[in-house]
Amino acid sequence: MDTTTPETMSVPVDTTTDRLDSLDDEWVGSPVDDATYDVMMALASKLEGIDTYHVYAQDGNLELWRKIAEDDRRHADLLLAELKTRLAGR
Repeated sequence: MDTTTPETMSVPVDTTTDRLDSLDDEWVGSPVDDATYDVMMALASKLEGIDTYHVYAQDGNLELWRKIAEDDRRHADLLLAELKTRLAGR
C-alpha cells in the first residue's frame, strides 16, 4: 500500500516547538498578573452566586438562601477589598 501523500492533499501544519515558542514571545500578555486574575474571578463567582441564591429563594426556603447569600456577600467584600488594594498598587 502506498502511504505517500498525494499532491492534491494539503501539507500538514508545522507544529514544531520552535514555532510555538516564538509565538509565545510575540503573543499579547494579560494586563493583570495571575494572582489578581484569581481574585477577580473569585469575586465574579461570588457575585453570580448571590444573584443565583436570590432566584432560588423565590422558589422557597428563603432563610437558607439568605444565609448562604450573606456568607457570599462577606466573601465578596473581602475579595473586593483585595482587588482594590492590588489595583491601587499598580
